Amino acid sequence: MFHPPSTPILALRAPRGRPLALALAGLISAALACARAPAPTLTHEAYVWQRDWTPEVSAAVAGAPAALGALRVLAAERSGTARRPVESGVDVEALLRASRPVVAVLRVDGTARLDGIALDAAVVVARRWRARGVAVRGIEVDHDCATAHLAAYAAWLRAQRAVAGDLPLSITALPAWAASGADLRALLETVDAVTLQVHTVRAPSLFEAAEARGWVERWAKLTGRPFAVALPTYRAYLATGATVEASAPEVARFLRGLEQEPVAGVTGVAWFRLGNAGDRDAWSARTLAAVIARGPLRPAIRAVLVPAAGGALDVAVENTGDADGSGPARLAIEGAVEDLERVRGYPAQGATLVAAPPPRLRAGERFVIGWIRGRGVSLAAAP
Repeated sequence: MFHPPSTPILALRAPRGRPLALALAGLISAALACARAPAPTLTHEAYVWQRDWTPEVSAAVAGAPAALGALRVLAAERSGTARRPVESGVDVEALLRASRPVVAVLRVDGTARLDGIALDAAVVVARRWRARGVAVRGIEVDHDCATAHLAAYAAWLRAQRAVAGDLPLSITALPAWAASGADLRALLETVDAVTLQVHTVRAPSLFEAAEARGWVERWAKLTGRPFAVALPTYRAYLATGATVEASAPEVARFLRGLEQEPVAGVTGVAWFRLGNAGDRDAWSARTLAAVIARGPLRPAIRAVLVPAAGGALDVAVENTGDADGSGPARLAIEGAVEDLERVRGYPAQGATLVAAPPPRLRAGERFVIGWIRGRGVSLAAAP
């Protein structure tokens, strides 16, 4: 927003030989030009966070939304107090088909000690990918280190620089680290890039736009360094049995805020995580693309009958919109029904199918709930 100069206009003096009116016009034009200066364009990347790569994961990676400029792929992991090494079964051919830069990520469980752990496994995988033709951009360490242990984490990262060799080294960071002063500064000096995670930080909340904005602004002010922001696309299950999820409209509101009122230093967004057809807890690629592109975020759900083998009809519910939504709770069957078979989710009560509970449909998804055979059969949402 343009703020007028604090100097009173009557105190302005035109340069020698130049009329005051022209000087004022030049000042106003320059100020308006600054006010209209476009906000920096944010980059978009996504995490691929699977240990076992199913055909659905490979398809999602190969066909990732065009707006994603890079993929951050789980390459190796050290989990639990035993620090057991786990290597992901990555489909390198899918990475090649994705045709974009890749970051190899080493995840070290926050409860794991760092002594005895090295970057070797992730570096070996990254170089293997590079030898196959993948454009490997660097190595990232994802370690939710306790704030009290940041000095030890910094020392560990300094020692790992030699292991990384020519591969740039980056880390994920937590908002709580901003209060650690000198320890945080020492940590940041050891790496080439940082991504601030603003989801699943404060239990039981998964993401709140206003809270995340506050964390981003504080981090920017205290560090003075460029950084990316990690945003969620998933739902999680709490030990209490409750479910929390990243609302696409809420996350989109936060993103629009970053675009319209930029925070100094924020360079882009890293989405956690890239969904696929087998991942029922993450946004669909269509929803992610709509959030990035400022598209409409509305579900469009309906029940349909689809011709199947033997003259039967598949009974399905589908979402042709751009956001997730719930299927209808009740479906009334009209016409002369000869046979009806419930497949899943909608047991029949007479001529009505009743959801228990309604399925969650991601954007672009069709869910077959059974099949029916009869004459003049149709479906309608029932009250």
